[in-house]
Amino acid sequence: MFSHILVPLDGSDNSMSALNVAIKISRYFGSKITLMAVVDEARMTLAAGNVPMDIQSELRQHAREVIAAGKKTTEAAGIDAETVIDHGSPKNVIVETANKKDFDLIVIGKSGADALNRILIGSTTAYVVRHANVQVLVVNDEEKTE
Repeated sequence: MFSHILVPLDGSDNSMSALNVAIKISRYFGSKITLMAVVDEARMTLAAGNVPMDIQSELRQHAREVIAAGKKTTEAAGIDAETVIDHGSPKNVIVETANKKDFDLIVIGKSGADALNRILIGSTTAYVVRHANVQVLVVNDEEKTE
């Protein structure tokens, strides 16, 4: 039923809870998992005016660390996940990737690491639910899913 699962990760507890649920689904259906982190280019643009340009490398490094943590989690579960780091608006990148590739499920955390962005321009999760052409499973934090 679910052969390829996309799991967007941002380093939040909710995104790791989503990964844990995706691992359970993968085991049940024998699904492939792809872990995705998105370097938010809007943050790079905003940062260029007031913050040292090192923020760009810091955001890229954070994405690599988030993917590494996700990969470590899948490997510990005996699953060899693919990984991708992309650039752009996270909500757009996630939807475009899911709609254009062979994914049939997105497993995403209810809320991520960026509360300010959610208040100002809306939840990435809500956008993904509204615009993805594939099934979307929204996961609460782990304490509520166990």
